[in-house]
Amino acid sequence: MELKKSIQNCEDEHNRLMKILNFRFPHKFKKIGLIGAVLIFVFLIGYKFLGSNELLVKDLCRTIMLLFLLLASLSRDAVEDEYVNHLRSQSYVLAFICATAYSIVLPLISFVMDVIVSNIVDGNNVNFHDISAFQVMFMLVCFQLLFFETLKRLARAQ
Repeated sequence: MELKKSIQNCEDEHNRLMKILNFRFPHKFKKIGLIGAVLIFVFLIGYKFLGSNELLVKDLCRTIMLLFLLLASLSRDAVEDEYVNHLRSQSYVLAFICATAYSIVLPLISFVMDVIVSNIVDGNNVNFHDISAFQVMFMLVCFQLLFFETLKRLARAQ
C-alpha cells in the first residue's frame, strides 16, 4: 500500500512538473512581447538622450522590458509540435551557456584591459567590472529568442 502511494506521489509530481514545463502563452503574445520590449527600449534610449537619469524610471522600464521578452519567449510558435519543442529546449541550453560565458568572460576582459592600461598610464587603480542581473537576464532571454528563431530557420532550410 505504501509503495502504491509513493508511486502515485511521484506520478503526481511528474505531472505537475510537466505541466509547468509545457506551459506556453498563445502565439499572439509573442508579437505583443516583442513590440512592447522594442517600445520600452526606444523609450529608454530617448530618456537617456533627453538628459533624464532617474534610476527608478530606468529600473522599472528595464524590468517591464524583461517581462515583455519573457512573454515572447514563453509564447507558442505558429506551428507547435515536438520538433519545435526540441528546438526551444536547445535554444534555452545555448542561451544559458552563452549568458554564463558572457558573465564570466566580460569582467575578465575588462580586468585585463584595466591592468594593461593602468600599467601603460602608470596608475595603480585597477577595477573589476561587475555584470548586473539585468544584463545577464537580458542576454539570456535575447539569446534564447535569437537561437530559437535561428534553429527554426536552419531546420526549414534542410
